[in-house]
Amino acid sequence: MFAGGILSPARQVVPRSSPWGLTPEDERFVHEFLESLGELGTFCAVIPGPNFQPMDEFYRLGIAGELEFPNVHVAHATLLEERDVAICGLGVTLSEETLMREDCYSRVRANFFLRPLRTSTKPRKILLLPEPPPGAVGWPEGNILIGEIIDGLRPSLCVVAGKTDRRGVQRIASTLVVNPGTLADGSAAWLDWNQRSDDQVEYLED
Repeated sequence: MFAGGILSPARQVVPRSSPWGLTPEDERFVHEFLESLGELGTFCAVIPGPNFQPMDEFYRLGIAGELEFPNVHVAHATLLEERDVAICGLGVTLSEETLMREDCYSRVRANFFLRPLRTSTKPRKILLLPEPPPGAVGWPEGNILIGEIIDGLRPSLCVVAGKTDRRGVQRIASTLVVNPGTLADGSAAWLDWNQRSDDQVEYLED
């Protein structure tokens, strides 16, 4: 599960036909990232994260990645189901009201796109979100709306894209919230549901 943070927040966009787009180096990196996931041969779900601009570039690369690597899936505003797990996510900034930005959804729009997770019959539900909630994994930058969405949907697990220096876990009601840090920093997390609660998450570093 990847909740953004693939590309460095410090990266630059360049003039393209869109009219702005990824640099050739960033585009190649995203393709190589998706290819690496494809070579794993296991189910993978990805959302873009709030710093992946422009979104059309992510959609284009995501579609190409799904076609080339059948085990790689884009979970942005899409319900995915595999065995006993249902996964859905949003890879944009969330705010109470709509902002005049392509990369921002209001509470109403977020609830609309995430509603299939609520009705899924799979016993384990995973939510991918691009920002941390307030608390251990997000404070002081935590997004209150993120916390309320997690509390409303009550997934088994929520993976959030947060700063690496705030990586960790917290509980919101029955949901385990994990900030694995950003992949751009070489940080990731391993979750083992078979372990006892305090030992389920292990952090990995490059």
